[in-house]
Amino acid sequence: MFNFRLLLLLQILTIVKSQLLTPNVRTLHSSILVDKKLYIFSGFKDFVPNVTIESTYNLNPDDRFFYLDVSKPFDTSTLPWTAIPDNDKNLPLNFFTSIISGGVTASYGGANNDTIYFINNEKDKTLPPVLTFNTKDNSWNSYSQQIISGERPIGRNQMRPITDYSGKIFLLAGFPFTTLQGVTRNQGGMIIFDTTNLSCVLKDTAISRVEYSATLLPNGIIVYMGGKEPAGKPATDGFRVVYLYNTNDNTWKPQPTFGDSIPNGDNGISSVLGLDGFRIIVFGGDDIDNKMLYVLDTTNFNWYEPNVSGKGPTIKRFDHTANVIGRYMVIAFGSDPNLKFDYKQNGENDVLLLDIGNSSNYNWVNHFDPNAVVPPQSPPQSSPTQYNNKNDTGIIVGVVVGVLGIICIISLCIFFFIKRRKNLLHEKALSIPSNSENVMAIPSDLELSSGRSLVKKSQ
Repeated sequence: MFNFRLLLLLQILTIVKSQLLTPNVRTLHSSILVDKKLYIFSGFKDFVPNVTIESTYNLNPDDRFFYLDVSKPFDTSTLPWTAIPDNDKNLPLNFFTSIISGGVTASYGGANNDTIYFINNEKDKTLPPVLTFNTKDNSWNSYSQQIISGERPIGRNQMRPITDYSGKIFLLAGFPFTTLQGVTRNQGGMIIFDTTNLSCVLKDTAISRVEYSATLLPNGIIVYMGGKEPAGKPATDGFRVVYLYNTNDNTWKPQPTFGDSIPNGDNGISSVLGLDGFRIIVFGGDDIDNKMLYVLDTTNFNWYEPNVSGKGPTIKRFDHTANVIGRYMVIAFGSDPNLKFDYKQNGENDVLLLDIGNSSNYNWVNHFDPNAVVPPQSPPQSSPTQYNNKNDTGIIVGVVVGVLGIICIISLCIFFFIKRRKNLLHEKALSIPSNSENVMAIPSDLELSSGRSLVKKSQ
């Protein structure tokens, strides 16, 4: 009996230890949704008075990497955070680049999209460029540059990585860096890391930003908006222009936006794709004059302020993250624009839930229901805009060729109709009439000779 009780007590202690009721994460973190678990990897812990950021970077590993099980219901007031098993022994903190040098960025990928890829920045050449965490068996692995073909992947915590449908991670680097060949790129570039083939390429970009937002559309277009220039100044075109990057053919297109509710240029925002597949929902940011929420309709690129009910946050959040899980937009952590963390003192939770099931009226809620029904979404009122210049050109060429073809066919029909009509009229003119009374008889040779004889005799 004693051994049974002792074993039961140890199991309870293990469960209690694995629950992180108040993880000290605030800003510059990554949130990755894999297999109904929302993983959080923090850039560093909360600011601690009289302690350097570098010192706080290596504190409790369980505050650095943990997850929220979203297959179960929960309330935002009592979040059941769970530590990764054996985090203190297996989490390779010494292999992550320092927050002082720009930290890391993270996204999912691999053959089954069940592996988390942590991409270091390029400052410390002694560290592996890529670390991976297998969510199935909680194992870690690292990949040196010798294993990765092509360029070196580069990640920083001010980047917003996007994984496409083929396992490629797209990293818009809005800062100067030096390539493996020793070429300095002052305007950054688009780093594309193929997680299935472990290869990396570098492409030119139309913009150079940090602290932007990125949203992948169903057609493979990434919509980039907001952010700051490399020098720290807000993007000059703000939200009046968004940039469309086609992952299928590596082309860019600046897209003007419209509407009476275009927000001011901002950074530190988050954006997610609505359940209808064409509305982009934007939350938070650094500009206190902007509203909490905006929506960009990508069928006409019109901005508007959505109808929202429920008790929402009163303090704007900056450098937070957001994911769509079921019918909810799940917003995690962040700070206020002055790098303070007052939202808890204001009675707000680390996680915010916005029910986006009804696109005509969003609703702030405190309870997450994994089985909540996602209602059918209304299709767009107009056809989605063609996002790519090449697609536009192809459509124009196709229309012109089609019109010319129709004109040629009509012209040939008219030509043959007129020609046939002329032939019919000509044949009608040469035909013999059927009425014999109107026909003049032609005399035969015998009749002509008899006539000549009669003429002679009469003479």
